[in-house]
Amino acid sequence: MTVQLNNGFLKHQSADTGDTSRSVKLLVVNLMPNKLETERQFIHLFSHLSMDVDVTFLRMASHHSKHVPEDKLEQAYATLADIEDAYFDGMVITGAPVEELPYEDVDYWAEFKTLLDWRRAHVRESILECWAAQAGVYVDFGINKQVLPKKLFGIYRCEIDEETELTAGFDQLSMPQSRHATLGHINDPQLEVLASDPEAGPVVLASDQTRSTYISGHPEYETNTLFNEFRRDRKKGKPIQIPKNYLRANEPTNTWQADSIHLYDNWVHSLKKVRVYVCK
Repeated sequence: MTVQLNNGFLKHQSADTGDTSRSVKLLVVNLMPNKLETERQFIHLFSHLSMDVDVTFLRMASHHSKHVPEDKLEQAYATLADIEDAYFDGMVITGAPVEELPYEDVDYWAEFKTLLDWRRAHVRESILECWAAQAGVYVDFGINKQVLPKKLFGIYRCEIDEETELTAGFDQLSMPQSRHATLGHINDPQLEVLASDPEAGPVVLASDQTRSTYISGHPEYETNTLFNEFRRDRKKGKPIQIPKNYLRANEPTNTWQADSIHLYDNWVHSLKKVRVYVCK
């Protein structure tokens, strides 16, 4: 289906399709250092959905990127101040390579919390991925992450713990994981574990209270993303193993894309059913 880009570094590669009134309106908060790569991953994922989407990319204004010149970021991305009066059907907040820092040491932590407050009145449903999922659970429920003794790295096929609109049609769910922390045991009655793995822990969680889904992995990852991360870490001399359940005949194999498309397709269909926003 059509992915209409309102901004971002890849906007010049997207044709203007005109009327977007029937599209699902999404805000993607891109916290990853390589903005272009992450844009491409999400656009590729969204292009396989069965509904049209209209995408706006957002950055953290309080963070100064080491990878992208500030003037180019300002031209390509919106900030919260730019869209504070706007409303969106859905918001996706990406992961970020800051897992090993205490939350309060992340330079955009205050702005991240402001964003989560803002979402309650301006976003129908949200998906928070990887670090953002951990941080969101911490802000929303006071549940802190648990640092792992070694990086959780690979493809994990998760059991479905609860059948909901989001998990409809799944027997199991495959998802890339690349993280140094986990959420551990969840016992808050307002936070439901929808999919989990004995080693990866809670993988998909949801809360009606916050109208948010917290995903511990990276459903948007492309076939070679984990392998590129493996080579990057090994080059830096970090302790890293070949991603688990990833190689076949010594080649990276994408076993999760169909599940990622299915998961996000379930989500956008739920957003389209009723466009209701909670006003201040």
